Amino acid sequence: MSFPRQIPYLRLLVLLWGAYAAVWLALEGAPGRDLLLAAWGLALLALAGMARVAGGQRLSAGSVLALSAGVGLATGVAVAPAALAVMAFKAGLHAHGPEYTTAQIAAVWAQWPLWLVAGGAAGAGLGLIALGWAARRQEDRSEV
Repeated sequence: MSFPRQIPYLRLLVLLWGAYAAVWLALEGAPGRDLLLAAWGLALLALAGMARVAGGQRLSAGSVLALSAGVGLATGVAVAPAALAVMAFKAGLHAHGPEYTTAQIAAVWAQWPLWLVAGGAAGAGLGLIALGWAARRQEDRSEV
């Protein structure tokens, strides 16, 4: 399979993420929204990074699956620290006292194993989808 150089709709997803970030800045702190912003942003970075590093290269099915699952795991590990960084950034911007309680911060940190599993599963799932699309494209070409 040849890994794509560009991810379909990536620019649109980045624009939507930017719009969400603009709305997020105006809202009061909620860890769920912070986690969403961090996870979404990291997923976009992972997709863009994979396209930049592996784009145009011919990879075996196992390599595609291992790469996508590995990047998913790495992204999942980074979600909780990124969410905490986003929370600190927002608390610094608003500067009107504590934005988050200690329990909320501890709850975000305690979720990192969940995000690790979710990232690995999402990465492996996207790798399988990419393999399925590649097989279907190859099948369509052979029929012509």
